[in-house]
Amino acid sequence: MMRWGSIIFSVPVILLLSLYAWELSIVTECIDQGLSYDFSLEKCVPGAQNIQTPYYARHTIFVNMMLLMSVLGSAMMTAGMIQRGMQRD
Repeated sequence: MMRWGSIIFSVPVILLLSLYAWELSIVTECIDQGLSYDFSLEKCVPGAQNIQTPYYARHTIFVNMMLLMSVLGSAMMTAGMIQRGMQRD
């Protein structure tokens, strides 16, 4: 149970950070080319950059589900430690 809990705890966080970094690299490429990134269209556009919305505002359900999975994994790890005890095998 601790093993599954640690997997469920860590994978969503790694996934969220990876997706955020991927989007940030796309935005940086657009800015380097002298363009701006339109978050609603999810592509580079010429002209001034529009108001930027946070990743959480655009992907609310996905972010909340990933964080909920991390909390579930944390609870599973805690339950596993309580069941097994804090001893080393």
